[in-house]
Amino acid sequence: MTEAVSRPMLEHGAQLCGLAENEALPRRLLARFIDRADEDLLGELATRTDLGPELRRALVERGGGPVRQTLIWAGSLPLEEVPRDDPKVALAALVSGLAPLSWAAELAVCPDRDVRCEVAVLEQDLGETFYVLAGDPDHEVLRELALNAALPSDLMEKLARHPSTAVRSALARNDQVPARILTGLLADGGSPPPTMCGSCHTVADPDERRAQCGDHTPGILEIQLSALQNPATPPDGMAALVSLPEPWQRGLIAERSGLAEEVYAVLADDADALVRRALAGNPAVPGPLLRRLAGDPAPEVRRAVGANPAITLDLLVSLAARQNLAREIPPRIAAASEDELRLLAASPVAQVRALAAVREDLPADLLTGFAADPDAGVAKRIAPHPSLTADHLLAIVERHGPSVYSAVATNPHCPADLLHRMALDSRAVRKALRPIARHPSATAETLLICLEHRDGCRFAVRHPALPAEVVVELLGHPDWNVASGAAENSALPTAVMERLLDGWLPEAPAAS
Repeated sequence: MTEAVSRPMLEHGAQLCGLAENEALPRRLLARFIDRADEDLLGELATRTDLGPELRRALVERGGGPVRQTLIWAGSLPLEEVPRDDPKVALAALVSGLAPLSWAAELAVCPDRDVRCEVAVLEQDLGETFYVLAGDPDHEVLRELALNAALPSDLMEKLARHPSTAVRSALARNDQVPARILTGLLADGGSPPPTMCGSCHTVADPDERRAQCGDHTPGILEIQLSALQNPATPPDGMAALVSLPEPWQRGLIAERSGLAEEVYAVLADDADALVRRALAGNPAVPGPLLRRLAGDPAPEVRRAVGANPAITLDLLVSLAARQNLAREIPPRIAAASEDELRLLAASPVAQVRALAAVREDLPADLLTGFAADPDAGVAKRIAPHPSLTADHLLAIVERHGPSVYSAVATNPHCPADLLHRMALDSRAVRKALRPIARHPSATAETLLICLEHRDGCRFAVRHPALPAEVVVELLGHPDWNVASGAAENSALPTAVMERLLDGWLPEAPAAS
């Protein structure tokens, strides 16, 4: 009798990682893959959504708990196949919503601290389990529990009196904590004074802790800074902290609403632009002060003014005429009426017209007008608009050339011939090859051009229109992303998939 030859395990690599995600991988080859995959590849395979019961059981048999966890997060493992005696798998089922909340009670007393921490942050009504966790001897568990927005108010009261500044600091970041508790934490770290900070958790004797850490001032400051960042903390008392030493600390105050105008005025005079930038983005800042910040010498401060939802349209228009704003649509423009959009579109200043061009709900006449705008900056803003026709896009390209290629290529209706024309243009900026290579309408001929440059290659290699023989050749590419992308491509021939599962690994082509 001939003895069966056992094949070596398939090891994690670029080609097999890509193949594990290939949607065209036949089920018979998928079964073979599962049978020989190493631990890392099993994890990759467990993310697939086309496994079915038989292949799922084969995966679990080979990969155990880690594979079960991945299957749970992929929504592929039924509750009846979740073992209660594996805490990490049971935890994944609980946190993902697969298992009932009643499982939390058992996991809250698990010897593994990481498991208890995960239960502590679960923002669900855990009932008595919260009280079990509140008695946990590990401060890390208590810190996670203090952050939980679903925590009962009496436990919030208890944690606000905890001797550790680390636990109180976590509680101070919880936006469901009552205002009076947050006010106390902001003022002086809470009452009674904490007796333990982050640097003395390991010192058991109180006298030694006092000798080592004094009054725990750094820990108390951490509590106050956490309370500053909590939007539920009342502004009373924040003015007393306006002279904090670090700019980022003062910036936390500058972001707050409800402060007195004189406090905002002090922050507007801060020597550090980081503080002024935080203030410039605050909708609570008085109008005159916002106008003053619009003339700040630091461009990042002026950009923050432009993104402030409270900015008036006239100030935004004035700012846009002399400052490059963020590419995202400003909140004030998102809220602009049609009449305001028409006012912007009629501006002689291109940067002002560009503000309105980013709106997706433009009236048809404004859309057409922006598509014919003589300024390239306006054209870039309007080019991705899904309502533009192929003729609009062609006219934009002919009018403005390579500077708009990237924007035009992101339009879902960009025709294949225009994509090819842009890819061919020797003047094209290479970054335009990325959206061209990703576009569903890109042809094989266009994709071959994109492969010539690194910027386009990593995207073109995954395109299903790429010729199969080219995909096979790219399996040997030295760049991990290109090689794995080729193996992930649904155009990869089945016979080549089979060779990869038989252990064949292509070599990188020799340099010409």
